[in-house]
Order: sequence, then structure tokens, then C-alpha cells
Amino acid sequence: MERFDILADPRLIARFVRAGTQGDAVRALLELITNSDDSYRRLEAQGLAHEGVIEVLYEKDGVRGRFSVRDAGEGMSYDTVSAFRRYGAATSGFKDGQSVTGFFGTGAKNALASMTDGRICTLKKNSFCELRLFLRDDCLKGELDGPQVATENVRSRHGITGDGTVAHFVADPAKGQKVPRFDTVYENLANHWRLRKIMTNPRRKVWLVDDAERKRRRLGYTMPSGEERLNQHFAVPCENYGEFPIHLSIRRAESELQQEGADRPGGLLIIDDAGVALDMSLFKYDREPLAARLFGEVTFGGFRKLLSSEEPVLDEKREGLNRSHPACKAVIAEIEKRIESLVQEESRQQKEARSKIDDEERMRYRDAFRILNEIAEAEAVEVHNLGQEPAAIIEPPPDGFCLYPESAHVTVGKRYAFEVRVDTQRFRPGTLVRIGSSHPKLQIIGNLEFKVSKVANAGILRRFVTVQGTEVGTRAILQAAIGKQTAKATVFVEPEKEEDHYLFENGLVFRPESLTVRINRPRRALLRVYVKVIEGGSKIALKSDDDSVQVWPEEVLVNEADARRHVAEYEVEVSGNKPDVTAIVIAECEGRDALLEVNVRMDEEKEKPRGQGMFSSEPYFDEDPEPLERTRYSKETGKITIYANFPSLRFYLGENLRHKKTLAAQVLVADLIAERCFFETARLKKRDVAISPEALPDRIRNEAQELSRKHGLRVHKALVDPALLQKDQAESTQTTARS
Repeated sequence: MERFDILADPRLIARFVRAGTQGDAVRALLELITNSDDSYRRLEAQGLAHEGVIEVLYEKDGVRGRFSVRDAGEGMSYDTVSAFRRYGAATSGFKDGQSVTGFFGTGAKNALASMTDGRICTLKKNSFCELRLFLRDDCLKGELDGPQVATENVRSRHGITGDGTVAHFVADPAKGQKVPRFDTVYENLANHWRLRKIMTNPRRKVWLVDDAERKRRRLGYTMPSGEERLNQHFAVPCENYGEFPIHLSIRRAESELQQEGADRPGGLLIIDDAGVALDMSLFKYDREPLAARLFGEVTFGGFRKLLSSEEPVLDEKREGLNRSHPACKAVIAEIEKRIESLVQEESRQQKEARSKIDDEERMRYRDAFRILNEIAEAEAVEVHNLGQEPAAIIEPPPDGFCLYPESAHVTVGKRYAFEVRVDTQRFRPGTLVRIGSSHPKLQIIGNLEFKVSKVANAGILRRFVTVQGTEVGTRAILQAAIGKQTAKATVFVEPEKEEDHYLFENGLVFRPESLTVRINRPRRALLRVYVKVIEGGSKIALKSDDDSVQVWPEEVLVNEADARRHVAEYEVEVSGNKPDVTAIVIAECEGRDALLEVNVRMDEEKEKPRGQGMFSSEPYFDEDPEPLERTRYSKETGKITIYANFPSLRFYLGENLRHKKTLAAQVLVADLIAERCFFETARLKKRDVAISPEALPDRIRNEAQELSRKHGLRVHKALVDPALLQKDQAESTQTTARS
């Protein structure tokens, strides 16, 4: 009987290589960054000092992209590099019990061979080796040069002064390989769950660098803030595999989190004993709305032993746990039980919160918030009418319908109302009218279609269409269509007059003056420079007053040739890596400055359903035992939260809100709701008109006080039970009479 080993066909390896990164530069970078982290982990295991710097180098070469990942870790000797000859060989140190990420011995090989011109250049103890990896004729190939002396020229060429490694590859669209933008690389790496333990490790400094554009950004990640709901150590037995120690920590965020995708902030990060990321999931609760605020971490003890025993517990593509493996199934089932208890508690709390407001209160809140939404709509979102007054006599449009006026110059950020005029003798009631814009920077506010309705004496129907320009210089066509017949109006978007006045006086200004950015998602603003005040050759320094908010470039050199009508515009990028941060970016030149307010949020602000208004129909009474504020407003839901255990509130509301229906408590709640709603309305109203951001808080406060003076009584009348008020006033009158 003949015995023999069955060898893997080279075509099978080639398929594994291509499947590893799928021609995606970001996937390849993930593998190479974790390899650099492993190098530092091995140094730490030996007690050796290092700076922990990992540089991701980005360069556009025509349509192609050149990428490198460089570290100053341990480097590799010729013998270590030679181990790359075997696909799947244990080159990372995992088999030796080291706390590394490289489980399969395929990550770097897949990353480099699946791209173009993939190679590793490494220096160790003054010796230099270069390994090239590539696919040819469906076979994985390698070429190894070295060892050779690491000359100064070699070190300079690769940017390594001591020991270290740099891996290079090219992404070539002609070969089906994706070339992401610099910003896309930044976002995807900083937010990817597989790199989360690296990005939050204080001993690592990960930089994304584009030398050609002089961009250098520090990559990092900050977990959401939230209240701890579960912190448990427990063991999970599994037949034939023993017992697995698990540590589970779950927190509840203040707002709902994204629970899907590689950049999800929500969910549980599954790590092994050495802190290596394995998966990110809430398992069967990934799409459960009641689990949308949950996030945390699971340490899966004993996982590395399973891997070292060649158990298939991890997906071969490194995309998570193999959930069909008995050990993984057992652990996941225990985690899901604990998530289920939190989901049930969330459901119970929501029902309890709804039950704390009875029908009579709900009616009062509904009336009050209807009034507040009317006030917000009227005060914060002023609409400028471009048509004639309603009482004006309108001649029938010559073609049966038209847009009026036929052209208009509008101010950026403000809303304007055009009229659609329809001759109801030509177009009967029920006829559909569709509205559209030729440019995305001219937004249509409201419905994009309506039906012709009846008009007295079969006259002219006048329907308003509200538009808003978001970018200066936009020229757009507003169009109304009935069937194939169209009516058009030309719209020109111009700057704020107040902005231009400030620009000509001060010399520089940001547009817009405030930005909301999602964590690790850069956004752009324009720095406008008036070259008659800030002359050509001047240097404008840009900086942020918060280390978590980065600005690029850090310096702008004014060139009069860039100016149009004496105004030069320079693009500025800002990004932040911590949520719920408000920072000021300052542009300074010769004693003059411009300020840009940057608000960093975990998620993009979601647009509320049309018709809901700024504020939802009732408040939420939160019974956090140690609140830091009296009220809060959510832009995402429109909900006003009242923190019932804030000391001065609890004094009137009582324990468990038992005094909520007293006159004193109702007046207090009315004051809290009105104060918060007027403040948010004022903030919305003033955010686009305050040219000096340092003056913005005072302007908002003054505007909120004016809104309270104008509308406060109306809100109180809606929120305070009139019977209680009359009773109290009657008792007061009787007391006065007796005295």
C-alpha cells in the first residue's frame, strides 16, 4: 500500500490569495497594519522599548495608487523572510504562543500578491532583505534579494533608521484594483473594527501620510460614551472542547448607534485572550431596534488554544467567528441570553416611560409642541416670498402654467418661495405637477409633487415651492412639469451680505462658519481671503483648540493670482476622532483671524420625517440617578429629555415623579420645555448669520430671551392645567381677603 501527501494545487492557493483582499487596497492595508502591530507586540513581549509608530503612506501616480505601511519594529532576518516560501506557514509567532494577530500565515502574502508590485523591504541588525510576491499564470510566486548590508542609501530610500519593515504595493484600476481617495482610506482605517484595539492603544501612533499633498493625519478611534449595563465573568462549557472563560462588558449609549458595517460604532467587539479583534456583532440582535444603543466588548478566553489545535473557529477571510463551530455556537448562545435580558429591560423601560404620561397630559403636550413647532417654523426658517402678494390680481399664464418669477438671485443658506401658477380651466383638479432642480446645491424643501386642487370660480391656482441654495456661485434651473410640458425659472446663489461686509473689513472668513462632522469623516470648508487686506505672500496659520480635531493644511500661503474679484478661496479639511466634541479652528494672519466651529458627532444627523417639525409630541422623563444637566434636546428624534433627578427638579417633581401633576411641577416643566425649545430655535436661526463665532452664544441667548417674551405665555397656557391655576388663584384670593 502506497501512502502519500495530497498537495494543494497552485490554482487553489491563487483563489485564496485573490479572495483575501478582492483587489481592495483598504483590505490589504488592514493586513499590513496588523502585521506592524504584531511586530511591536513581539518587542513588548521581550520587554524592549519602541515608539509604536506605524505609517501608512499614500501616493497617487496618475490613475494608480501607491501604498506602503512602515514600522520601526523588530524587522526580519533573512531566515524569517525565507519562511514566506510556504503559504500558510506560521511566520507571525502565533504558533510559539506570542500575542499576535497573524493566525494563518496568509495575511501579508494575500495583501501583497493580490495587488500589483507587492513587496516587503525589511532591515534587521544592519542587514537588508527585499521580498517580492506576485501571481503569475495562477501560481503564487516570490523573489527574494539579500541579505545585503543596509547602507545609508538603502535606509534613506525606505525611511527606516534602525530595525523595521516597510511593505509596498500598487493598486492599478486596469487590473480591477480599487484606488480609494485619501479621505476614504482615512475613514475606513480609523473606523474599522479589526483595527479598533490598535487605534485605541496608547502605545501605538498610526499616521496616514500623503507627502505629495503634504497631508499627515493621526488615525485614532474613540468609543461612544455610555452607561455600563453589564459586566460579567462567566464560563461556557462545550462538549469535547472544555470550558471557555468569558468576560462580557455591555454599555448603553446616549443615542442609537449604527449596528451594521465594518465601521459600526455599536455592537460587541469580540477579542481573544491577547486582545486581538476577532469579530464585531450583536449576533441575532444586530437589527433589533431595542438593541440599537448597545455596545461593548467580549473577551473569548481559550480561543487561541482552539486555533493552535487547527480548529476552524475563525472565518478564513478574517471576517469574524465561524458561527457554526460548536465552541463558537455555545459562547454566542450565552452572550445572546444576556443581550436578551437587556433588550427586555429596554422594552420595559420604554413602556414604563410611556405609561408615566396619561391621556390628559399627552393632549396638553401635543398642543404645546404643535405650538412650539409652529414657532420654530416661523422664527427659525424664514421663507422669503419671491412672488406677488396673495391679494394681487394674476393674469392667466400664457401656456396654462408657469413659475414666478422666471429668475431670482437668492442668498446662500436662506429659503425662498417661488410660485407655481396653474390655470385650472386648462388643467383640471387632480392633474399631477412635478417639481425638480437641475443642481444638487439648489435644494427643494418639501414635497416634489402635488395635485392641482379646486379654486373658486375656476381661477388661477397659486402653489408655493420653497428652495434653498447651499453653495455660492451655483446657477440652477428650477422646473415644474405637467406631463411633457415644463415651466422653468433660473436661480443664482449669492453670498450673505453680512459675510461680505465682514470679509472686506477683517480680510478673512470661513464659509460656512460651523460644521458638523462624523467621527473620522473629514469635511471641507472654504477659507475666503480678501487680498486687499491680507496681501499676497502672507502666511495664514490654521490650528484647532482641541487635539482631537485636526485641520489641514496647517498653513496657507496667500497668492493674489488665486483671487477672483480680489477674493481668494482655499479649501480647508477638518476631522475629529472623539464624539461629542465642539472645537474652534482658528485661521490667523497679522493680528486678524477667522473662526470655524466644528462639532464632532458619532453619527450623521438624521433628517426627521417631513411634517414632524423640530420637536416631537411629548417629553421623555429620564430618571438617571446622577444627571449632569436639567434638559437635553436630540436633533435625531426631536425629543426633549427632562432629567427628573436633577436636584432642583426632583424638589418639585418628587421621587418617581409623584408630584408631577401639582401646579408647581407643571409650571416648572413648562419653563423647562419652553426654555430648551426657544434656545434650540434661536440656535438654528442664528447659526448662519453670526460672522464672529465668539459672539454666537450671546446672540443665541438674546434671541432665545426674545422668543420667550413673544411666545412664552402661549406655551405656558398650553402646558399648565387651567383648573389647577384657577384653584390656586382662588385660594390665594381667599387668603388675602382673610388677612
